[in-house]
Amino acid sequence: MFWSKKFDPSRDLADLTGKVVIVTGANTGIGYSTVKHLARKGAKVYLGARSEEKGKAAVEKLQGEGIGAGEVVWLPCSFNTPAQAKEAAEHFLKLENRLDILVNNAGCTGDDKPAQDGITEMMMVNHIGTFQFTTSLLPLLQKTSEDPAADVRIITLASDAHRQGVATKPDLDFKSLDIFRNFFNDDRIPYFSRYFISKLANVLFTNALQRKLSSSNPNIICISLNPGLVKTSISEKSGVPFFMFILVWLFSVPPDEGAYNSCFAAASPLVRQDAEKYKGAYLEPVGKIGKAAANALRTDLQDDLWKTTEEYLESSGAPANEE
Repeated sequence: MFWSKKFDPSRDLADLTGKVVIVTGANTGIGYSTVKHLARKGAKVYLGARSEEKGKAAVEKLQGEGIGAGEVVWLPCSFNTPAQAKEAAEHFLKLENRLDILVNNAGCTGDDKPAQDGITEMMMVNHIGTFQFTTSLLPLLQKTSEDPAADVRIITLASDAHRQGVATKPDLDFKSLDIFRNFFNDDRIPYFSRYFISKLANVLFTNALQRKLSSSNPNIICISLNPGLVKTSISEKSGVPFFMFILVWLFSVPPDEGAYNSCFAAASPLVRQDAEKYKGAYLEPVGKIGKAAANALRTDLQDDLWKTTEEYLESSGAPANEE
C-alpha cells in the first residue's frame, strides 16, 4: 500500500482552527483515526458513537495520544432506527451554531437480523441512518456555507464494493422498499450482496445530494469515497467468510493510514481550490478522482432512491428535512 506514503495529514490538510466537524461511527477504526487527524489540525470534532462508555473511552484515548490544539467531544449517535438518527442530529443542533464538515463514516458490520420494518441492517445503518442524519443537519450546513470564509463539505464513506455483484445489475430498482428488505438469501454470500447494495446507495445518495445542492447552495461540496483496504474491527458475526479476514489482515493498511482518503476529502485545500472538479466526486486513495460505477451515475436511480427513502422516513414518523 504505497499510496499512503504520498500523503501526510499533518502537512497536507488545511488549518481547521475554529471549524466544527462531525465524524460518525468514530470510536474505533477509520472513524477514530479521522477524528484524530482532523483534531490535530485544530478542529472541534464530535466523535459519533452509540455507546457512552465506548464514546467517552475513545475521547480519553485520543486525548492520551495527543490532539494538539483541537478538541474532541463524544456525540451520542445511533443509526439503528430513523428516529435515533434524527435524535442524534437534533442533539447536535442544540450544541453548536455551525457545522463545517460532516464525515459519514458509520457503517454496519454485524448484519444477522432485520432492522425496523424488515429492512436489512445494512440499508438501515449504512443508508437510511446516514440519509436521515445528513438531511437533518442540512439547514445548519447550509447556514454555515453562507459565511464567505466557510468551506463546507459532506463526506460519505462508500466502497469499491458498490461496483460489484448485485450492485452492477442493469435492472436494479429503488422504486420501492423491496430492495431495502432483500436479504439476497439465494446469493452465494448474502452478506456481500447486502453490503454491495448499501455501498451503492451511499454513492447514489452523495450524487443526488450534490445535484440538489448545486442548484440551491453551490458552496457545499459532497464527496463519496473508497477508503481502500483497511484493518478494521469487522464482526465475526457479520457473515464474512474467514478467508476474507485473512486477506484483509495480509493486504490492508492500519486505520491511521486508512483514514487518509477521508481526511483528504474533508480538509485538503486542493478540494476547495478546484471545487467544481470535486463536487460529486468519487475518490480513490488518496485523493484521486475515480469513476464511480455506471449504476451510481444513473440519475434515475439517484432520484428513485431519494424519493423512496423520503417516503419511508415520512411513514416512519421521522421525516427528513426539506432542502
